[in-house]
Amino acid sequence: MKLDPAVTMVETDYGWVLLDESAGAYYSLNPTGVVALRALLDGADLETAITRITTQYDVDAETARSDVEDLLWQLDQAKLVAR
Repeated sequence: MKLDPAVTMVETDYGWVLLDESAGAYYSLNPTGVVALRALLDGADLETAITRITTQYDVDAETARSDVEDLLWQLDQAKLVAR
């Protein structure tokens, strides 16, 4: 997976955001979203992204899976990533 060329991931004082220059929009990511997205952008599969979240945060695998799948759906809907 990779970010659309018009999208930049930026750390701010308030967290991480995805800036979509083509749409003039931005999307904020919570810390677990950042862990999942970075893993996927680095070439990890869904299971690895889930493991990274459950290792770093007090969350069970089922909840992490649901959250990562929801994040992927939202990223796809906003056309922020290509797989």
